[in-house]
Amino acid sequence: MGRLFWKIFLGFSLTLLVSVAGVGGAIYLNEHTPTSEEGFLRDRRADFVVGITANALQYGDEEGAKALFDNWPGHKSPTVLVINQHDQDILGREVQADTLRKAIDALATDPAPSSVRKVRTAKGNDYILFIPAASANSAGPLRYSLELQIFIALLASLLFSAGFAVYLSRPIKLLRKASRKLAEGQLNTRVSPELSNRNDELTELGQDFDYMATRLQTLLDAQRLLLHDVSHELRSPVARMRLAVGLAQQQPDKLDLALARIERETERLDELLGQMLTLSRLESGISSQGNDKINLNDLLAGIVQDANFEAQAVGSSISFQASQETLLTGHDELLRRAFENIIRNALKYNNEGQTVEVSIQRSEAQEVVVEVRDHGPGLPENELGKVFQPFYRVADASKPANMGYGLGLAIAKRAIEHHQGNIILSNCADGGLCVRCVFPANLIAR
Repeated sequence: MGRLFWKIFLGFSLTLLVSVAGVGGAIYLNEHTPTSEEGFLRDRRADFVVGITANALQYGDEEGAKALFDNWPGHKSPTVLVINQHDQDILGREVQADTLRKAIDALATDPAPSSVRKVRTAKGNDYILFIPAASANSAGPLRYSLELQIFIALLASLLFSAGFAVYLSRPIKLLRKASRKLAEGQLNTRVSPELSNRNDELTELGQDFDYMATRLQTLLDAQRLLLHDVSHELRSPVARMRLAVGLAQQQPDKLDLALARIERETERLDELLGQMLTLSRLESGISSQGNDKINLNDLLAGIVQDANFEAQAVGSSISFQASQETLLTGHDELLRRAFENIIRNALKYNNEGQTVEVSIQRSEAQEVVVEVRDHGPGLPENELGKVFQPFYRVADASKPANMGYGLGLAIAKRAIEHHQGNIILSNCADGGLCVRCVFPANLIAR
């Protein structure tokens, strides 16, 4: 159970205990309040005070009792009547005959109340000690009516509950206010700084809210950037197509050249739109998980065989090695696109005459690792994480015609993550870029 549960539990438990103690104490005091019928006090305080006075009287006679009264702590001496054999108080205080009679009758009961005592001193004198009920309001302990005790208990409960309610409701109000600001477009709204002095589930909820707000801000910023990049990428081929149409209209003799240009630009638009559609489906989760049993060796071998035709044109080659046959459960077309993009990207930046190496391995945890390594210039360390962003391209003046659209690695990353995998980029010590695609062991088809 969480910290907030214990705060609520202990808080309300304390409230109930205070209420019960207050009401119970009021009832106890009310039940032990002296009555005019009995005439003398019978509570614990009366037992204590009468007992002390009886000891002082027994061992110090009247002088001892008087000395006790004179040195009694507090502003007033105890109202214990010490009645001698002549039915008179030793301090000359008024004695009600009816109360004295009731005290004498109480001594005859079995057992006799401890708040009424008969003491014989060393001199052989007998004394009766008790506290008259009439003195309870003037010299006895403060006593409140039952109604006042209940009122005090309820007031304490209300004050505590009000403070506890404010303590709980304040962060909820902050979250509500922040959520409204977020809905109005203020994506920089955060609540954790205002909840930093707490340490419970509401603080964790505030941190989750801040994480959500940060993710929304990041996604919306990325969406705006994506729209800007898409519009730019679409505008360029459309502009070239319009130029080709204008050229064909002005120079009919170059119609074939213009039509060839329009065809190339149309193919580029079709490729761009296809990649954008694939990326959109992967990011939105529309693509199905897929339950195809895929022979990873055959899949990669086919891609390598097709890419080798392009590699020969630039004086390179692609090799493929696999230690054992590997079957995966997944989406065949998504994995094909992912590995094709990775291998073609490696070939694009590979140095002329070098070999792009593709391999399938098994880790100690039986994870499937597909590694694609080229022998090109590699990437700057600060660019390794950025190349997975849509339309992000690393400047390479040596290959201006092969820059592409910057969607290949973005599609590959999302396709591999769609299969619970992970893609890792690293620069090799002897040059080149190494791309490692790691798939969990539970994806291996049995």
